[in-house]
Amino acid sequence: MPTELTQPHASIGNILTKFGVITPEQLKEALGQCDPEQRSLGPVLISLGFATEEKISKAVSLHLGIPFFTTFEGLLDPEAARGIPEAMARKLLVVPVFQDDEKLTLGMVNPTDFKALDQIAGLKGVQVQPVMTSLSNLFTAIQEVYMPGKTVAGDAGAPGEARQPAAAAVGSVVDALNGLLEEGMARLASDIHLEAAETQMRARFRVDGMLQDAKTFPKDIEAALVARVKILAKLDITETRLPQDGHLRFIYGGRGVDVRVATLPTVHGEKVVMRLLDSTKSLRKMKDLGIDAGILARFSEAIASPNGLILVTGPTGSGKTTTLYSALSELNKPDRNIVTLEDPVEYVMDRINQMEAFAKIGLTFASGLRAILRQDPNIILVGEIRDLETAEIALQASITGHMVFSTLHTNDAISCVHRLLNMRVEPFMIAAALRGVLAQRLLRRLCDKCKRPLQLSGKQLTELGLPDKPGACFEPVGCHACFNTGYAGRIAIHEWMPVTRTVRELIMRKASVDELRAAVDSEGFKSIRRTAIDKAMAGETSLEEVLRMAREQTEA
Repeated sequence: MPTELTQPHASIGNILTKFGVITPEQLKEALGQCDPEQRSLGPVLISLGFATEEKISKAVSLHLGIPFFTTFEGLLDPEAARGIPEAMARKLLVVPVFQDDEKLTLGMVNPTDFKALDQIAGLKGVQVQPVMTSLSNLFTAIQEVYMPGKTVAGDAGAPGEARQPAAAAVGSVVDALNGLLEEGMARLASDIHLEAAETQMRARFRVDGMLQDAKTFPKDIEAALVARVKILAKLDITETRLPQDGHLRFIYGGRGVDVRVATLPTVHGEKVVMRLLDSTKSLRKMKDLGIDAGILARFSEAIASPNGLILVTGPTGSGKTTTLYSALSELNKPDRNIVTLEDPVEYVMDRINQMEAFAKIGLTFASGLRAILRQDPNIILVGEIRDLETAEIALQASITGHMVFSTLHTNDAISCVHRLLNMRVEPFMIAAALRGVLAQRLLRRLCDKCKRPLQLSGKQLTELGLPDKPGACFEPVGCHACFNTGYAGRIAIHEWMPVTRTVRELIMRKASVDELRAAVDSEGFKSIRRTAIDKAMAGETSLEEVLRMAREQTEA
């Protein structure tokens, strides 16, 4: 147990007082009962009722910066124990947890037992990375690795104590994670959040753009649940102090689902976000995206141009990629070479050459775009314009005969021009290259099974700029079919800013946003807010959603 650490009593005592496990007075009393020749502070503290084995282990874990696992359930790979006899594991107080080509993760009671670490490393011929656990869990794990399926009534390390699998009340860690992924898919979630709290771990689903509480897990399986995600995503389970990114894949309903994984250290433990990317989901045609007929006609005409830059703008999660993929599918013909650079690739498309950006090895949007231009492309999709270098290459490519699609994070279509100018892109390049900007938002669709008519007051009609008799208008209620949210699915709303001769002249002289808006308004521009109100008046969404979008635009 951690009391065997190769440190003096006072050092261990200082660690425990530092993390509030014991008080200075309790340390003084326990030290008075310790044998000076033996490192036995831990058992004394436990016998006096001042601390528990788990609390001592966790404090030492924090001090050493080595992860502590209450349970290894769902993480143990018996193949990792190959070549390590069970008797040796029990003698050294270690258990092989997981191994890849480069490293063996080793559960230990004392992670500073360098003799044991060297001995195991010599046997396995790979780097050994220790993680901490309690003595009781160590013997439970040894039993599972070396004698799977047998019940432990007691063992050499802890005579007479019955051993039961940890966290039995919530099922195995494997089942818990599988259940989360399957429920997330069933509820059409875009993301699954695992959030560490002080006394539990909370799971939430993002459905139709809004987070919903799903379930909670006991704190004692938190580390194992996060580690299970990391193992599947090929992340370092021993690194808990730095953010990590990876991906995993699982099968749901006979089809493959890619999951983008991101971890983040927080004060109560690691937070994990899993983005569900159903790569086999069929692409929607542009006519099925819900784009206003007038906007769709002008957008379709613009993407059919032989060259130029088309931008789709909106906040994260507003469906920009779906719209661009639908446009590419319309243009995907045998006589065209289409190349994409994305982060990540969300849909796999036949006859389109798709590449993922990987900044860690220098494959940025800018460097990748340069490489694409040497591949004789007709049409290029760049996932996002994030900086001046990428913007200049994309604009130059569109001027020199390529059709370029990309996204930009701006509040509306008109602001896109000033976003590029703020990046210090030359006005003449924007005016020459830009064909048009499509701004997009997603609003929650009212549940058809429970929505009810809403009577608007005269004041509300005036505030919204609506006529006295606006037509159908509904509000959310909530029922079993929509998980009591009042909404089921989402609808897209758009605005399209074509770059006309007038707009080009305004861009060239760096006209203000208000001047640009006045110019496009005079040419029949329909704002995204007006489109949203029309959707509410048609009973597709609620005025509550329209006002929420308006607030987000104001705050952005």
